[in-house]
Amino acid sequence: MKKLLMEKLLKNIRNVVVELTYTALTILALGVVVQLLIDEPLLGWDPVGNINEAGNAFIGIIAIGALYLLFIRKRNS
Repeated sequence: MKKLLMEKLLKNIRNVVVELTYTALTILALGVVVQLLIDEPLLGWDPVGNINEAGNAFIGIIAIGALYLLFIRKRNS
């Protein structure tokens, strides 16, 4: 019984993390597109500048996130 509850809890946590990641990437992509269109920071938020400043570290984080999401999708299929 406890094992089943723990598995269900971990699955729910994993689903929440995946959904938050999807949402965060969507907001980031939207912010980049809008900033490129208007060529000014959005409400004090400068996503393009932040990406440029972070450089390789940001690219690595995005790559890890993308690989994780692909792994989760393949696992669920």
